Amino acid sequence: MILHTQRLTLRPQEQTDSPALFAILSDPQAMRFWSRPALTRLAVAEEIVRGQQAAMAQGLCRYWTVLEDGDAIGSVDLSLIADRSAELGFLLRRDRWGRGLASEAVAAVAAHGLGPGGPTGLGLDRLAAATRAENRAAARVLVKSAFTLVETRADVALPDGTRGACAFYLRRR
Repeated sequence: MILHTQRLTLRPQEQTDSPALFAILSDPQAMRFWSRPALTRLAVAEEIVRGQQAAMAQGLCRYWTVLEDGDAIGSVDLSLIADRSAELGFLLRRDRWGRGLASEAVAAVAAHGLGPGGPTGLGLDRLAAATRAENRAAARVLVKSAFTLVETRADVALPDGTRGACAFYLRRR
């Protein structure tokens, strides 16, 4: 499903989006709140996209590439889709930060996810999102998109084996 906003087009992710994703995932500044270091090789981004494509084919998630005037500038996803709920994630190229584009893209995907099942939505009842607690920009995006902070935990185990503070958000239909 292709989604449109005032300034953006969000289309299903394609393998050819790997270089655009690598531009974000290789940026240490963009990756500072992630639990993995910035990528150093395009081949790793290509493998990530292959895995995401396989998960999409199984119905486990949906990934959209965010386009501004035809230029791929980010990604928004609904993952872990089960029991009428999903987890929302997003990333945006650093030169597009601070313009409200992430909020616009997240709002479109959230509306689609929580929309009635069928061609206009996925019929989900609940969307969850998690951020590093110090990532205030991501928190603003979520709040602007009608997510509510439900909990902040000071000592969460992160995928890279470290521990850190995380904030958990929820949006219901």
